[in-house]
Amino acid sequence: MFDKRKSDDNVLISTMKNCELFNGLSGSEIKTLISISHIRDYSESEKIFFDGTIGLCIYLIVKGSVQIFTENDNKVSILKEFAEGAFFSEVHLFSETSHTVSCMAKEVTRVIVFAKPDIEDIVKIKPKLGNKILLKFLDFFAKKLDELYKENSDLKNRLNLNPHNN
Repeated sequence: MFDKRKSDDNVLISTMKNCELFNGLSGSEIKTLISISHIRDYSESEKIFFDGTIGLCIYLIVKGSVQIFTENDNKVSILKEFAEGAFFSEVHLFSETSHTVSCMAKEVTRVIVFAKPDIEDIVKIKPKLGNKILLKFLDFFAKKLDELYKENSDLKNRLNLNPHNN
C-alpha cells in the first residue's frame, strides 16, 4: 500500500531542505545531491570515524544522534552531541586533514554522507549547482569564523588578555 522507498526519499529531501547548507536549493537540485550521496546506518555506539583518520566527508543526520568525543587513557570526554537535522565534519569536505576527534552513534542513526570526490564531480558535471553549493559553504564558514572571532575576543576580555584594554 505504501511505497517505503518513496517515503525514505521524502525524509531525505525534507532533511536536506531544512539544513542551512542546502536550504534554498530546488527540489531537483536536492535530488541530484541525494543521487550522489551515500546513506549510512549506524548501530548504537558504533564508531563513525576515529581520531587520526583522514576525513573527506560531511555527515547530515537524518535520524538519531551522534557524539563527538576524545579518548585519553581510556577516559572518554564527550565534546559535543548532534541530533536530527544537524551536520558535522564539514571542514573535512574541503581538506585532507585528519580528524582530531572521534564520532559514534549515540543511538541507531541514519546519516547522509557527502564525500569530497562526489562534490568535485558535481562541480565539474553541473557547474551552476556546484557553485551554488560552494557559495553556501563559504557563507556558512564565514559566519562560523565571525562567531569564533567574537568568542575569542570575549574570552580574551574575560581573562584580561586583550592588550587594548590595559
